Amino acid sequence: MKQGRSKQPLILPNQTGASGRGLNTGYFGLSSHPLHILLFLLPIIIVYEIGSTGLIGSGIESRLEAQDMLVRFFDLLGVLGLHLPAIALVVVLLLQHIMTKESWRVVPMVLLAMIAESAFLTGPLIILVIILQPVIPAMLIQANTEQAVVMDASSNEFLQGIFLSFGAGLYEEMLFRLVLITALHFVVTDVLSFKDKTGKIIAVVLSAIAFAWLHNGVYIPGSGLNVRLALFYTLAGVYFGILFLSRGLGIAVGVHLMYDLLALVIMPGIQDPS
Repeated sequence: MKQGRSKQPLILPNQTGASGRGLNTGYFGLSSHPLHILLFLLPIIIVYEIGSTGLIGSGIESRLEAQDMLVRFFDLLGVLGLHLPAIALVVVLLLQHIMTKESWRVVPMVLLAMIAESAFLTGPLIILVIILQPVIPAMLIQANTEQAVVMDASSNEFLQGIFLSFGAGLYEEMLFRLVLITALHFVVTDVLSFKDKTGKIIAVVLSAIAFAWLHNGVYIPGSGLNVRLALFYTLAGVYFGILFLSRGLGIAVGVHLMYDLLALVIMPGIQDPS
């Protein structure tokens, strides 16, 4: 049932993972606020941008669809540049922090704990893979690019896997969680005047479906829908959406990145080439 229009959107970029009632100085509060999210994401942004320019290795051969979509959005606004989505994210997080009027004090242990939390929260995705493919967890090495390959630590493919893991974690979370969930929630709650909880559920589910549809192999013309893979990506998208709403953009990116490292780099590297 509809209710009265809320006075302001409840999920704004500067409220990701935050309660909106002031800064909680504990770990869960600091890790979900813009300053520590920015510092957590900055190395990820730098690694991917270095990889995309070819300063290390031969550059990234496979472009990320999520990044392309963000670049095309900037093109529509008359702004050109492959690196503008990353620049925009940094600027937005800085502006968010300035708007909160909170301290610029950085707690290094928070950043280290965010890495540990991201690694821990990758567990449910691994369990999901095992459940959907109990005999041979082939989906564990499903690439966000065309295919996963066995990689040598000194090979260009190894660097490709690392760069693409960083880029997919960053840009897919930026597009499907930060942008899409925020926009959908705004439409459902502030335009259509539905409850906040309803807006969150609809935004998470629709963004998860869009996330699944983007990935290669989910639907192949002539072959139809890969049900298991579609289910995996949809449920993974729901999981990332819940993390985004409850823990913020930083943790959502961290979990996504670590899963992709496992899928693109670690697992291919230890599998028998035969």
